[in-house]
Amino acid sequence: MPGLAPHRPIWLLAVMAALAAWIWLMSSPAVRADGASQGPGHRVVFHVSTGDAHVHQSVMNNIRNLYEAVGNEPLNVEIVAHGAGLSLLVKGESTVGEQLARLKQRFGVEYTACSNTMKARGLVRDDLVAQVDRAVPAMVRLMGLQEQGWAYIKP
Repeated sequence: MPGLAPHRPIWLLAVMAALAAWIWLMSSPAVRADGASQGPGHRVVFHVSTGDAHVHQSVMNNIRNLYEAVGNEPLNVEIVAHGAGLSLLVKGESTVGEQLARLKQRFGVEYTACSNTMKARGLVRDDLVAQVDRAVPAMVRLMGLQEQGWAYIKP
């Protein structure tokens, strides 16, 4: 019939569809050339808002256990401390200072101190343990990480 495209063999259409799917899949940033998922791995933020030393120790244990459980899988962990929980990151107040340093050295755990809590308490950056990565408003940091897909844990 005039105006209609000639019929293509069905196998050619199947090959073209498979090729298109393969090109789309391989161009995806979440897949490597070998087909394995690469993505950002696991991302977990611990929200610490209590000054309870037992909770601080529990967070240290949870983080070590988490790294042990995921083995070689990529894992990024951050602790965001505010309110009474800021004591976790304050020199002379933290009961887990050495553990913070070991987690930073071994796994690259990041630490965020709430700048609003620091201001309210009259603290400056030098009052914090050396491992602290940033001092920003805690709620803004938590919101941003969750919007990026980080898992949220509140011990």
